[in-house]
Amino acid sequence: DLHYPLRRQRQMCIRDRERSVMEKHRIHFWDRCFFRRDISFPENSMSSSIRRLSIAVVIAANEPFLFRDDKNREESFQGIILGPTVNDASIRAIDSHITTFDAFITTPTYRDLLHAQDGRSSRPLTVAELRSTQQICRENFNKTLNQAEISRLFDSVMYTLCDKNSARALDPRISKVCALVEKHPANEITIKSLADHVHLSDSRLRALFKQEMQCTLSLYIRNVSAWKTVPMLARGMNFTEAAQEAGFHDLSHYHRAVSEITGGPPSNIKDKKFSVSFGFDPN
Repeated sequence: DLHYPLRRQRQMCIRDRERSVMEKHRIHFWDRCFFRRDISFPENSMSSSIRRLSIAVVIAANEPFLFRDDKNREESFQGIILGPTVNDASIRAIDSHITTFDAFITTPTYRDLLHAQDGRSSRPLTVAELRSTQQICRENFNKTLNQAEISRLFDSVMYTLCDKNSARALDPRISKVCALVEKHPANEITIKSLADHVHLSDSRLRALFKQEMQCTLSLYIRNVSAWKTVPMLARGMNFTEAAQEAGFHDLSHYHRAVSEITGGPPSNIKDKKFSVSFGFDPN
């Protein structure tokens, strides 16, 4: 085929152009959610395993991706919902044009999606759900989107998969505990002090928190504290200051906590190695 070299060159140019677009607008953080686009997602492409307290929706606009479950079984999907603590490194994709929508445990979207999961750690999108979401992702994959457009896209996809405000209200004692975790740095919080605030024993608070939030209280404190530092790093604060502000005594502990929720060390945010943009004022 005499036209093959020319056709191949055109394909490479298109792929290079796509990669250029993606490098400029790859990950966008706001309100403890993030929106990410990847052409490919090879194994071990993340610098750290991600086991964050969030729910992620992963949709392929092109080739299917492979997902390996906790029993080491690998299946092919076009879309999947990953529950909290499921490791994103279990996904492998080549030329899939993947869009990831991630809602942290403190967001209303997280609770609505968790309610729709029916206790499953992950589930594939149904044919009807894919029909409603895949084309939206395909149309927006190479677009440069502003914060308002990203938020609309996020809500459009997430609330195709669940009903808004469908989750039941939290136990008021757990709501109070969550508010205290938001208010104070981690080094000022103990399980006992939180339990005293809501007039429960330590063991009863731990059990009730696990029942209401589907995670341990100590893991929640760690994850929330790490997320608090993302805007700080984006505004140029150094690692030591950010760690101290959030109540981390140990820098290595802090680095691990940030890596678990973002897939890379704090330097990736501060130095914009993630090609990060933010839905808040960086100044």
